[in-house]
Amino acid sequence: MSNIQLFENAFAVNFPVEVAEMVLNRIGDVYGAEFSKKYAGYSDEELIQLACTVLSDLTPADIARGIVRMNSEEWCPNLPKFRSWCEQGGDWWTADQAWAKAMMFESDPLSKITTLAKQSLEEVRHILNVEGQKAAHYAFRDVYADYLRRAKEKGRVQEMWVKPKENKALGFDEGKRKGVPCPPDLLKKLKGVNAFTRNGDAA
Repeated sequence: MSNIQLFENAFAVNFPVEVAEMVLNRIGDVYGAEFSKKYAGYSDEELIQLACTVLSDLTPADIARGIVRMNSEEWCPNLPKFRSWCEQGGDWWTADQAWAKAMMFESDPLSKITTLAKQSLEEVRHILNVEGQKAAHYAFRDVYADYLRRAKEKGRVQEMWVKPKENKALGFDEGKRKGVPCPPDLLKKLKGVNAFTRNGDAA
């Protein structure tokens, strides 16, 4: 994946226009003139496009969380602030939180990381090693957002990654070998064989 493709992915928008309109209408209903004043410099089309961009990848549950929070807030939020309300209190790490945790995990493998963040980190490890953190960060956010969307659609909950237990290799340890006494009757036969061998050699 080239750097240009990484940037293009970062600008991808997949939020429904109809839902963006519903969110803006609700903010306008709650805050009235303050909302109109805050967004006076935008046409309707520009504001809807901005909302789609800022709210991209949020789920219905996220939007519902933001609306509930908005009902108790005195001041009209800008769109990034509204998004933060949607994400706060959720069980899932955001892409940037996951990236920060992934970098901590890289420097300290004993630090905590989620299964989703670990999987995303492994997906971009080649980019991280070859092109560095900046390029890997762009790729990570895109990969993580895709995995997160799928996980939420399936109703999964966030889980912490647990290192798989290593299976102990079955091997032979010469230092731990224990001798077994030779039975007396077998020992007697062996002595007879040794004596016969010596006599044969002497002949």
